[in-house]
Amino acid sequence: IEGLLNINPNTKIYLHKNASILVKGTLNIDGTQGNEVIIQGDRLDSWYKDQPGQWDRIWFMPGSHDNKINYAIIKNGNIGIHADTVINNEPNVEINNTIIHNMSYAGILGQGTHLRVNNSIITNCGEYMIICNLGGEYSFKHCTFANFWQYGRTTPSILLNNYYEDANGVIRIRDLKNTYFGNCIIDGLKTTEISVDQNQLGDFNYTFDHCVVKTDQNINTNHYINSIKLDVNDNAGFIDQENNLQLEDNSPAINSGDINITNSEIVLSQDIEGISRTSTPDIGALEKP
Repeated sequence: IEGLLNINPNTKIYLHKNASILVKGTLNIDGTQGNEVIIQGDRLDSWYKDQPGQWDRIWFMPGSHDNKINYAIIKNGNIGIHADTVINNEPNVEINNTIIHNMSYAGILGQGTHLRVNNSIITNCGEYMIICNLGGEYSFKHCTFANFWQYGRTTPSILLNNYYEDANGVIRIRDLKNTYFGNCIIDGLKTTEISVDQNQLGDFNYTFDHCVVKTDQNINTNHYINSIKLDVNDNAGFIDQENNLQLEDNSPAINSGDINITNSEIVLSQDIEGISRTSTPDIGALEKP
């Protein structure tokens, strides 16, 4: 994609093995509730219904700009969204009301970019759900990240990083200007689902604000604001962690969100299914009816 491509509601895009969508200009995916844009592999026989790795990725390359994804279902690839280095202060990609499911490597891979993600769900990725790599700026609000990958996984689901090693073995600093998780759920099968890979020479700013988090980190720090820690045997209280991420009555996420976070973006007044949020919102992408 060199110029501007608009994708209308209810569009279905099928990609062959190893195929990618490469964006050098601007991509606008404009689905609606009930008429989502679906992006998946091109094998439609039933055996491939839930097979990961059938296609490669949507890659927002350096120089792409003003990309928007609203009401999309992106599934069964290697990487859902790969957003590369941004060249201005505006979000390279804004993602709302979107489901990324069943990726063999990662749901979202950001590399020195600027992302804004609201009301979205990422589930079942072979390594990471979110990679904030090579610094950058990231915002996630009212998202549910639930990684119950059944094929064996060695990595935590969230990776934050602010450096890289070049071809000559020299460490290059890339400041993590800000990574913000507000009213989000981070849950999965590992004892900790958050990995912090920090070089002390660079900026490394991250915050989990009113989140439910599966972590072995100390949450009594400036990085965690009124967040709920899930220990190894705890869970976020989904009705069915594989098929239904609605919250059970006893979920710690119910009524535990911050209304100020909800009010910070118009899109957050309703959840991903169109349910209006209350003055004591639930944490995550789904408000319990």
